[in-house]
Amino acid sequence: MEFKEFAFKLRKVIGGASNTQKFTKTLFEAMMNDSGPELIKNIKPATFKSYFNGYTGISNISSIVLANLSDDDEFPVYLEGFGDTTAQLLADEFIEDIPDINAVNASTKITDLFLEILRDASGKKKSTPKSAKKDKVKTPHDILTEKVLASGQAVADVFSKAISNLADPTTVTTDKLDESKLTSKDIAFLERFRNQVEPLLTYCMDHDPTGEGTKLSLADEINDFLQSWKYDVRKIQNACFRKIVIDAMQVLGDYTYYLSDRFLRWIPDTDILWFRNESIEEGNQLRDVLRPETLNKRTEMRDIYVRLYPIPEEDVDTDPIEIPEDQPSTELPFTLEDNQLLQEFTSDYDEIMLTLIGENFSTSLIDMTLPCKIKDLFENKWSAKANDFIDLSLKSNVLALLGELNNISNSFLISNSATPFLGSARVKIRNLFVKLHPEQFAGAFPYDAFIDDWDDGEY
Repeated sequence: MEFKEFAFKLRKVIGGASNTQKFTKTLFEAMMNDSGPELIKNIKPATFKSYFNGYTGISNISSIVLANLSDDDEFPVYLEGFGDTTAQLLADEFIEDIPDINAVNASTKITDLFLEILRDASGKKKSTPKSAKKDKVKTPHDILTEKVLASGQAVADVFSKAISNLADPTTVTTDKLDESKLTSKDIAFLERFRNQVEPLLTYCMDHDPTGEGTKLSLADEINDFLQSWKYDVRKIQNACFRKIVIDAMQVLGDYTYYLSDRFLRWIPDTDILWFRNESIEEGNQLRDVLRPETLNKRTEMRDIYVRLYPIPEEDVDTDPIEIPEDQPSTELPFTLEDNQLLQEFTSDYDEIMLTLIGENFSTSLIDMTLPCKIKDLFENKWSAKANDFIDLSLKSNVLALLGELNNISNSFLISNSATPFLGSARVKIRNLFVKLHPEQFAGAFPYDAFIDDWDDGEY
């Protein structure tokens, strides 16, 4: 179950007169210890509203909540405070999701479901290669004399232990890297780190070891990188930068396990490793282990790359753009042909608009997923089809959206940087999203009276 469905079900029963922003914040606070509310007090109300509506993922706040869970069963107590009758209503509401729920255990069962949602969203379930521990421990002489392809597990084990000792949860932070806060020594470390780690991250991200060859020297290159930083990582003063280095060392160290002779074989007279797939057992291993695990690791590398090279946002607000409450309308102002074409258009572009409006838009921009999708949709379909709209105001809004999206896409595909007007573009896209959904947002509603930055998105 996703959080938006969970929150919606709870609000139907216990929401009362509270708005979605306040109700959503209360849910998170009720799961946390005494220090928890202080940690989320600076999250904007619009963000909590976006959490409730599903426009923004809860991965960030989930990590905060899980790190500060209450030991006093505060969430069950919070639910029980509504009384026995409400407990039965909650059980009835969640019966399809929790088959064994009843009025007596509703508070604990719903709490367990909430915890599961938070864990899934935070991505805390770690897939460290445990099977390596079954292998015989090798001496340094064994490792040096063994083929390079079999060395990956030893490297991964050594550095997994080293990194676990370095990671101090009391000092580590995952905030965005701010180079202006780095000391001169940290700046020098940062330049060196980027020069060393970028080729490794980009190679691993761009090459799928389950579908193409892998260069023979990759495990050695990663090992050299890990050796280079195993002491200097302690000298980094900035906690955010140090955390990035630690995470990079961890994921690259783990990745070498999958470069070992267990998963890849050397093609004689080449510098290429190829995935093992010569038997039923190897085929199963390729499908069930190598492919999903390396995909997870490469995704982690992508996230580290995004943190290491944050989007050049300048004054761009990274918070989600507030979307107004639904104002349903049964009267659609356009012809049948325009309504059908509009439905096709929003089906293509809704996900793009909501991603750009949401909190984690920068990731989709930097890895080029969104710019490429925008370019493909425009060039292959809507550059011509947009002219088929009959209503002039509707066509104007469609063309305005295509213009904003193309500006964003081109800024990344051509200049590989963000447009300096990205902040205002996101507000304009929010306004156009509302205007292009007349069945969901009534056109006559005074949005400017309720949304502070509404006028900032008007042409």
